[in-house]
Amino acid sequence: MQYESMTIQINAINKFYGSTQVLHDVSFECQSGDTLVLLGPSGAGKSSLLRILNLLELPDSGSLNVAGTTYDFNHNISEKDGLSLRKKVGMVFQQYNLWPHMSVLDNLIEAPIKVLGITKEMAKQEAIAILTQLQLEDKADAWPLQLSGGQQQRVAIARALMMKPDVLLFDEPTAALDPEITTQIVNIIKELSRTGITQVVVTHEVDFAKKIASHLLYLEKGYVVEYGDKSSFTSPKTDAFKHYLQH
Repeated sequence: MQYESMTIQINAINKFYGSTQVLHDVSFECQSGDTLVLLGPSGAGKSSLLRILNLLELPDSGSLNVAGTTYDFNHNISEKDGLSLRKKVGMVFQQYNLWPHMSVLDNLIEAPIKVLGITKEMAKQEAIAILTQLQLEDKADAWPLQLSGGQQQRVAIARALMMKPDVLLFDEPTAALDPEITTQIVNIIKELSRTGITQVVVTHEVDFAKKIASHLLYLEKGYVVEYGDKSSFTSPKTDAFKHYLQH
């Protein structure tokens, strides 16, 4: 099996919470630079699947290959495995999860210094470059609580990019943002995809999904109902996805 250009390969993932099965034999793959959107009604299993992609949750069976490393969930996965994977797979959480007691700049440089072992000076240079790219260079010394929701979202993206991930995961990145800020997030995701980063985005907003997706995975009750490239938005293969798009 060739993994060179394949950043993510998921095979037959099953996940239970107690006796409730929330993912059923989920399989898909992403090439380098793809933007895969996970769509589906509430309770479809989108967030569980996203968290499995950086081992914040472990499924009960199946396997995952990310950035050249395979994780077989029929065997024990250690916390060390999770930490090493999260060096390659960044996550932008719905709640942003910025440290309120640190400036924007300190939020960005903390992990690269501690986890990647780069110098403080180098980390600061990279942070300023990324903040400039995201039009936030004037916010380097601000506290997170002084920022708008859209600015906090961009800082959260900047912090994830500081780790130079191969894969970037987004959990509902536009959930609380107004249309103008949503457009900014669309542009950032498109720009990142041109750099070769693979992105997986959970959203319930179809218009947003159409603007960013190269591929989509539509789930219902933990089952993959539709999986394909963005042409599925205009020519759905299944009645279930066609019906979803009309609401």
